[in-house]
Amino acid sequence: MGERLLLSRVAAAAMLGVSTYQVDGLIATKSLPAVRIGRRVFVSRLALENYIGASVLAESLPRQAQA
Repeated sequence: MGERLLLSRVAAAAMLGVSTYQVDGLIATKSLPAVRIGRRVFVSRLALENYIGASVLAESLPRQAQA
């Protein structure tokens, strides 16, 4: 079996280098989609990679001049 498709909040936080509190915040604001299985909350590896990609893309776009 290769890599896991679903990551725990703790594993997702470790991959992002942030706290589980911050991951919970991203999940609560729906910035990071989550899957609930019973009482446990998981983040898909693909959703995590998409979040990282979108964040990097947003930072690389030129900022528009504020008037």
